[in-house]
Amino acid sequence: MRRGYFGVPRGRGVFKWAARGLLPMPIQAENLAELFWNSVRANGERPAQEWHEGLEWPSRTYLELGRAVRDLAHSLLAAGMKKGDRVALWSKNSPRWAEVDFANLSAGLVTVPIYDTLTPEKAAYILKDSEARVLFVQDANALARLKPLRSGLRSLELIVVLGDDVVSEKGVLSYHAFLAQGREWGRKHPDRLDRAVTEVDPDDLASIVYTSGTTGEPKGVILTHGNFASNATTALSLVDIGPYDVFLSFLPLSHVFERLAGHFCAYGAGAKVVFARSIDTLSEDMVRARPTLMMSVPRLYEKMHAKVLDKVAGDSFVKRAVFRWAMRTGVEGVKLRQAGKPIPPRLQKRLARAQKLVFHKLQERVGGRLRFFVSGGAALSPAIESFFWAAGITILQGYGLTETSPLTNVNLPTAFRIGSVGKTIPHVECRIDTSQWDSQGKPHPEGEICFRGPNVMRGYWRNEAATREVFDADGWFHTGDVGFLDPEGFLWITDRKKEIIVLSNGKKVAPQPIENALQLQSHIAQAMVVGEGRNYVTTLIVPDWAAIERFALRNGIAAKDREALSRDQRIVSLIESEVEAVNATLSRYEQVKKFWIVPAEWTTDSGELTPTLKLKRRQIQDKFGPLIDKLYPDGEVATVRPLQTK
Repeated sequence: MRRGYFGVPRGRGVFKWAARGLLPMPIQAENLAELFWNSVRANGERPAQEWHEGLEWPSRTYLELGRAVRDLAHSLLAAGMKKGDRVALWSKNSPRWAEVDFANLSAGLVTVPIYDTLTPEKAAYILKDSEARVLFVQDANALARLKPLRSGLRSLELIVVLGDDVVSEKGVLSYHAFLAQGREWGRKHPDRLDRAVTEVDPDDLASIVYTSGTTGEPKGVILTHGNFASNATTALSLVDIGPYDVFLSFLPLSHVFERLAGHFCAYGAGAKVVFARSIDTLSEDMVRARPTLMMSVPRLYEKMHAKVLDKVAGDSFVKRAVFRWAMRTGVEGVKLRQAGKPIPPRLQKRLARAQKLVFHKLQERVGGRLRFFVSGGAALSPAIESFFWAAGITILQGYGLTETSPLTNVNLPTAFRIGSVGKTIPHVECRIDTSQWDSQGKPHPEGEICFRGPNVMRGYWRNEAATREVFDADGWFHTGDVGFLDPEGFLWITDRKKEIIVLSNGKKVAPQPIENALQLQSHIAQAMVVGEGRNYVTTLIVPDWAAIERFALRNGIAAKDREALSRDQRIVSLIESEVEAVNATLSRYEQVKKFWIVPAEWTTDSGELTPTLKLKRRQIQDKFGPLIDKLYPDGEVATVRPLQTK
C-alpha cells in the first residue's frame, strides 16, 4: 500500500484535475479522514487557511495544517480517547476549529459542535446529552461561563482552551500545553494515528449535530463518515472547485451547511479558506479576501440588496435611470440563460455596456472575482435572487437539513430556476408525500418533501421515539417541509409544515412568502407573521432604521430615539403604505390586518434568531406576547391602525 504524508495511506478515491490548477484533487472518499489526508497529500505547499491576528493576516499551507492536525490527534489519543468517544467544540470559526474537527475524525472520534452563541445552560445540556469526554472552548471567558455548571457534567474529563489564555485549573489545559503532550506521545507512538485512520469506516459516527432548538430542547442528529463523505464528494462532482478557489468562512462551522460546503468541500478540493473577522466587518473582509465562493443565508443577501437600493435612491435622476436600464437588461439575459437559450449579439452588447456602467461596481463590493454565492438555511426571496443574477452575481440556492448532511438539492450555473432550490443531487431520491387529495380524487401537487439516500442521518442520538416520527416504513425521511417537483425535476419549497398558520376559520397561511415580501420593502428590515388560531393575520415589524432615519431627516421628524420614531404617526403611515403594497399581492385571508413596530433589531444575542439567522418563532411570540394580544381585541390599538382589506 502506498503511503501519503505522515505515513497516512493513500485513499482509493478517484482524482480529477482542477480546471485551473496543475495538481489533482480528490473527488471521492469513503470517509472524512481519507478526504482530508488525500487533500493534504495533493496540495501540500498550497495555501490552506488565512485568518486575522492583530494587525496581520497570517496563513498556512496544507502541509502545515496537516502537521497541526496530526499533533492534535496524538494529543487526543494520549489523553486516552478511544474510537467513538465524543469531543465537543464550543467556539467561533477559526483555524483551530478545523484542526480539532479533522483531528477528531482522523482518530475515529466524534465531533459535537456547539454554537458559540448558545447560553452556558444550552451548551451544558448538549455536553451532558452527548456524554462528551473532552471539550474545546473558545477562551477563558467561555470557560468561566461554564464553570458554575461543570459539577453536573460527569462525563467531562478535560477542557482545552483554544485561545492563548494562561490557565491553571484542575482538568483544564491551554491549547499549547495540550499539543505539547501530543508531540511527546507521537514520538513514542509514530504509527498509532496511521492505524487509526485506516480503521475509520464509512458507518462510523463522525458527528452529533444538535438542531438549533427553535422549539423545545435540541435533538442530536447522528451523522456518519459515509453521510458527510457521500455529500461532499457528490457536491464536488457537480461544481468546478479547485486549489485556486478561495472560500470566505462566515457562517458558523457548527452549522452543517457551512461545515459541509465551506469546510469538507473546501479542504477536500484543496481550496484556501479565509476566516472572516465578524459579521460587522464582513463587507471589508470580502473586499480584502476577494473570495471566489461563499456560503451564506438569505439575511446577508437581503441586507446587501437593501444597501444597494438605498444608495441608488440617493443618486441623481440620470444615475437612477441608468441603474434601472441595466437591471432590465440583466433580467433579459437571465431569462434566456434560465431557458438554456443563446444570448443574441445585440443583447450581449447591451449586457457589456451594463457591466461597464453598473454591474462591475456591485461585483467589486463582494471582492471582484466571486464565481458564486451559495444560499441555504432558509428561503431566499425570488426577487432578491433575480436581482443578483441580473447584476452578474450568481447565487446558487440549495436545500437540505441537518438530518441530510445537509445537501439534497441545488441549482447549478448551467441548470437553475430562480425561486426553486434546484434538482435533487445524484444518488439521493426525492418524493413528495401527496397525502392530500382534491375533490376530483387526484393527488394534490404539493405535499411533504421526503428523501432517501446515503446522506440521510442514522437517527437522533438516544431518541428512538423522535427517530420513528421522521422515518416511515420504507425508510423515507420526512422533512416537515412542504413543496412540489416541477416536470423538469426542480424542487419548489412552499413552506415549513410546522410553521404553517391555521386561522380560526380553517384557512392556512404560509408565513415565509409574506415575510419575504415585507422585507423587500424599502423601510422594513425584519417581519414575523402571526395568526395561529386567530381570525386574521397580523405582523411584528422591525424597521430598517437607517432608511427610517433618513426619511425622518427629510421630513423634519425630530424624534430623539427609535422608540419615539416607532410611535410617530408619520412613520406608522410609511410602514402601513408598504404593508398595503404587499397586501395587494395576497389573497384576502392572507392579508395583514394590523401590525406592530418593534424598535430593536432581532439578533442571535438578543435571542430572537438562531445562529443561522432564522426566526425563533416561539421565543418571539413569548417575548412580544402582550403586544400581539393588543393586535386582536375589538378596540383599536395605539400607534397601530387597522389596515383596509382589499
